[in-house]
Amino acid sequence: MAESAPATEKRERRRVRELEVVVARVRRETADTTSLFFAADEPFEYEAGHFCTVDPHQFSVLKHFIAHLEDIKGSKEKPRAYSLGSAPHEEHVVITVKEETYQSGETPYPPVLSPLLAHHTPVGTRLVISGFTGAYTIPPDAVGRIDQVVHVCAGSGIVPSLGIIKSSLHRGEPFRHTLLYSSKTRQDIIYYQDFEELQRQHPEQIEVVHCLTREEPTGLRGGRRGRVTKELLEQVIADPGRALAFTCGPGITPHERKVARDRGVEPTPRFVEHMVALLHEVGLDRKQVKQESWG
Repeated sequence: MAESAPATEKRERRRVRELEVVVARVRRETADTTSLFFAADEPFEYEAGHFCTVDPHQFSVLKHFIAHLEDIKGSKEKPRAYSLGSAPHEEHVVITVKEETYQSGETPYPPVLSPLLAHHTPVGTRLVISGFTGAYTIPPDAVGRIDQVVHVCAGSGIVPSLGIIKSSLHRGEPFRHTLLYSSKTRQDIIYYQDFEELQRQHPEQIEVVHCLTREEPTGLRGGRRGRVTKELLEQVIADPGRALAFTCGPGITPHERKVARDRGVEPTPRFVEHMVALLHEVGLDRKQVKQESWG
């Protein structure tokens, strides 16, 4: 006989349900990334850092493409998960979608949903989402034992951190938020103006460091050239024993794990795995690091 689920787990399961939403606003973030602002006839109930899922089968324009892919794969297309960039006190639920691309020889199948959401979902579009859930949230007992929240993100991994930071500042939580955000170029930075405004409004509680890997950060406030390093983490984390870290970005994909397993080798760590290792090296233990990955 299976053990009963903890009360917290039962509450989490009850929270997840289908919601019909309408796209109230579309905002282009970068050349390949778009934010969709959802409205609904009922209140949204979620925590900052949660995600929702979108089933691609609901879009008639994808019907034949999905059927063809399912024949090739021999399995049903799964819903896609999207982190929320919004905070519970805001009017809209926001997801920010970066278009996935197909790379011959590297990507097993072409992307299904992200190109549609990123480029072809106008205001007024109605769709069904399932939400909300996820463990990428600030624990309720963090006040009093945590002084600093460190966000180490790359690419669209920035999405949940925006919601977490906005919610924390709105609630008046006494944390200092430090964001280390890795992007290829200035044009690839998602939410740049959002974080500029948050720093202007809360200069004592939020610091943003932009790490550009493919160009010099000329004229970029808080800009550095290069990747997030152990030395940078040591520089910005005041007291590892009083810190909580969130890291989100590209991680090892199931396809990469399968290829590595077939070759009898370990998969090569990507951004998230590398950042988790560095955070442990600078003194944060496993319970102080929350991680999510995409890819």
